[in-house]
Amino acid sequence: MTILYAILVFTAIIVALTVMLLAARKKLVPQGEVKIVINGDTENPVMAQPGSSLLNVLSDQNVFLPSACGGGGTCAMCECHIDAGGGDVLPTELNHLTRREVAENMRLACQVKVRQDMDIRIPEEIFGIKKWECTVKSNYNVATFIKEFVVELPAGENLDFESGGYIQIDVPEVTVDFKNFNIDAHPDHHDDKDKFHEAWDKFDMWKLRMVNDEEQFRAYSMANHPAEGNIVMLNIRIATPPFDRKAGDYMNVNPGVCSSYVFDQTPGDKVTISGPYGEFFIKPTDKEMVYIGGGAGMAPLRSHIFHLFHTMKTDRKVSYWYGGRSKAELFYGNDFQEIMDNFPNFEYKIALSEPLPEDNWDGMTGFIHQAVYDNYLKDHPEPEEIEYYLCGPPLMLSAVQNMLDELGVPEENVAFDDFGS
Repeated sequence: MTILYAILVFTAIIVALTVMLLAARKKLVPQGEVKIVINGDTENPVMAQPGSSLLNVLSDQNVFLPSACGGGGTCAMCECHIDAGGGDVLPTELNHLTRREVAENMRLACQVKVRQDMDIRIPEEIFGIKKWECTVKSNYNVATFIKEFVVELPAGENLDFESGGYIQIDVPEVTVDFKNFNIDAHPDHHDDKDKFHEAWDKFDMWKLRMVNDEEQFRAYSMANHPAEGNIVMLNIRIATPPFDRKAGDYMNVNPGVCSSYVFDQTPGDKVTISGPYGEFFIKPTDKEMVYIGGGAGMAPLRSHIFHLFHTMKTDRKVSYWYGGRSKAELFYGNDFQEIMDNFPNFEYKIALSEPLPEDNWDGMTGFIHQAVYDNYLKDHPEPEEIEYYLCGPPLMLSAVQNMLDELGVPEENVAFDDFGS
């Protein structure tokens, strides 16, 4: 009887707690739809169910705020003004907002839960962002761990963007096995299609698996420029789990969700993207331009430079400084050489940090920020008057920015595309 009594008491407590939770939910979360007025348009409000983030609610209504981190609260690109109904500013937002922005009702849409009627303001250009189901055209490796991923928009559609812009890729619920990847080298940039297999074998990457149990999206800068038609070209680096040297194996961490998804795509597959987004654009001045990049940071810099010379036929002085580990990590070199052959105002410079013996490398070595300084900026009469455009791995960006600070370059002359590429 004692056991039966205990079971009955326990069951009663669980039922009571459940009733209390449901009552609290009913009180705290409004039932039925809430109304979101955008930019004062009271005649055409967005109607939505409460509970989701403002970012997701707007996305469901085909209003696509930018979010490079996929709604994780780290990129701070989904800013909007919430004049009513947003609740208190969260600590996760305060890391990214100034006091003035908070006073002006600036919020991060990914962190704000829709719980009641809201009045919000967003830039008008957001309404020009669209979503498409695209077809994969090609997906070659251009470096050991970097893909050139090319998709075609539907017939008759066009992505109206500026060079340096980016798109977002939707990632469905999916499981991806690395053993199924095709990592053939791009035939236009490498002679041996199997050249990258040795490194993948060495690091035993084929055993990795990515599991994504919820829909997500990620942002990637476009490598193509507007004149290249209705395609989107991306340079995407695979993100693997950290390697535990003591254990001699990868840590039990999920590989990059979107990079794994992209590496698994083959020609003919369908991929959903939205865009265009961005603010990493070419400044309309006559100043000298210095581009500094590395890794998958190639993408927006290629877009800029192709637009400058293939479309604008610029007479501005431009140099591009690219850092790679070895020759196997270099790509698009012939394209930039062709621009140099036709435009005396353009130079393409390479530095290798760890050249291999078989590279027979006699060019610059070391990290790219040091190469730029030692071989150009150190003796430049006015380095502070140059416009700098940067994109690459976080450590590279930090090193370059520190160097430019020491040279006295003002912030307004430095633009960077920072997706941790």
